[in-house]
Amino acid sequence: MGEVLRANVLANFAFYRRSRLLMAFAFAFLVLTGLSSLPALFSDDGVKSFNALQQIFSVLNVFLLFLAGGLGLFIVSSHLRNRSLKMVFTKPCSPALWLAAAILSAALVSLLLNGVVLTSAVVLSLVWKVPVRAGLVFISADTFVASLGIIAYMVLLATLAHPAIAVTFVLIFNAEMFYGAQMWTQAAIRSGSSSVALRVLEHVFHGLYLALPMIHAYGKQTDGIDTSLRVLHGDWKYLLYSLGYVLVLTAFCYFVALFALQKKRHI
Repeated sequence: MGEVLRANVLANFAFYRRSRLLMAFAFAFLVLTGLSSLPALFSDDGVKSFNALQQIFSVLNVFLLFLAGGLGLFIVSSHLRNRSLKMVFTKPCSPALWLAAAILSAALVSLLLNGVVLTSAVVLSLVWKVPVRAGLVFISADTFVASLGIIAYMVLLATLAHPAIAVTFVLIFNAEMFYGAQMWTQAAIRSGSSSVALRVLEHVFHGLYLALPMIHAYGKQTDGIDTSLRVLHGDWKYLLYSLGYVLVLTAFCYFVALFALQKKRHI
């Protein structure tokens, strides 16, 4: 079983290596880093250097989240669109093992890229004589944890729908959107509206907000770290809470995606 899992992971690495997705990341990494570094290159101001570092790091971590979604989506959808699923599932490779390898390989690539971004941020801090703060490590770890959840969610959507539909669904129907809609309905109710339909919508939006996965489960509690790069002692617990949330989400997405693949296998 271990050898089969390893073979599948290595095959997925070969797929990623040939994919233009990672080439696009490398290009964007260089362009974003270069453009954002310009203010610090022509100034000896420590504040400007810190702001440039914070901006580069923030943009690249957001980009890593988008890339994680692409890694999870295309590793599954490519096999489905090429109609190679039956060949993949021939013995001794089971659907469960193949799906686990897909999630694991995407997670390992995401971990590697997070390490590259973190190392680059530390190097820039040393070059620009900006203190290396613990917030860099915290944000990188938090980004990787969020990436795991995104990978699992996109793997699930890839087994259920066409990639274009999956991406559209994620962009339009997300927890943040329904949270905003719930806040709007609550504000309207507090302002004196007695509409029954509005109260029903408030419960519907709340249910959808709870049902859809969150990118950063405890983003409100750690939001200040993104700007200051400072971590308080009590902030690390939120990272553990986020990891627990993501592990539960990943397990749920894995078993639902496995059920969907089993259905496709017999079609």
